[in-house]
Amino acid sequence: ARRTNDLASVTMSAAANSAAYWRIAGMSYLKYSNMCAEVVRGCLKEPWLTKAKPREAVYMKHTKWADGKPGTPVITEVIPPETKA
Repeated sequence: ARRTNDLASVTMSAAANSAAYWRIAGMSYLKYSNMCAEVVRGCLKEPWLTKAKPREAVYMKHTKWADGKPGTPVITEVIPPETKA
């Protein structure tokens, strides 16, 4: 039983340490995950590449809150230059 607990603590420790690397680099998790997705899409070959290209477009909705009430939402669309029509 002790060996299992040691293995679990090492695994949890490694997971906790690896999660900190994107923070150390000064990135948000969203930026980190977008960079990882871009790298994966860059490694794809046809026909998967053309299927994955439209997924590069990102839509974000941001709402500022004041006094406990939501303001007007702002929708931002980010489309990489090579995918614009």
